[in-house]
Amino acid sequence: MAADARPSAGHGLLLVRRPPAAVGRWLRRGLVAATVVPYGRWTAVTVAEDAARSAAPFDVALEVLAARPVPRSACPAIGMFALGGHAVVTLQPGGVRRAQHWLVWQPRTGVVETPSLPRLALGELVGAAGGSARVQDVAGVLRAGDGEPLDVLVTVLRLLGLPGEELLVRGHPVGAADVEPGARGVLAFDRLVADEAQHRAEWEAARGEPSVGREREVR
Repeated sequence: MAADARPSAGHGLLLVRRPPAAVGRWLRRGLVAATVVPYGRWTAVTVAEDAARSAAPFDVALEVLAARPVPRSACPAIGMFALGGHAVVTLQPGGVRRAQHWLVWQPRTGVVETPSLPRLALGELVGAAGGSARVQDVAGVLRAGDGEPLDVLVTVLRLLGLPGEELLVRGHPVGAADVEPGARGVLAFDRLVADEAQHRAEWEAARGEPSVGREREVR
């Protein structure tokens, strides 16, 4: 699979239950240039560039797309991302339970604990996919540490009977359309982040605390 791998923007796929036009409107209010492909009841999204249009530290396109909340009307939304040497599977369920759930897989280890992130239950993932997958089959792939993150994501995608493999692997199949984020929204986000950083620094200075660098947060 490495020979077919997408070279620059990385590998990620978000599947949502909305028509492409509605998904495009949602993406234009975001921070990432994206590629959109319709697959029947699903619309698939991936990043078109490796960097988001927002300033650092919120400038890694795949991380921004992976963490962005999806509108209730577009749920369930299923994400599959190769991030930092890990395979990351996300689910934003429909209904009342709106918190995004995460599953992180690591080579030679399998699924790893993520105490700061809600854990994704495989039964919920299989149910959201709506296919005939068996939970034990998906669990068997994820328990093992064999393969690379992209290979694991493709295998899980196939087991779940979900579309978008070509988009996940190569990034821009036939029928794809690109969507640009609105400049005003990006500027507003950057201003908000800068204001929050300034207020935090002023608060720390007032309390006599040294200003320290924060770890990257994904929003």
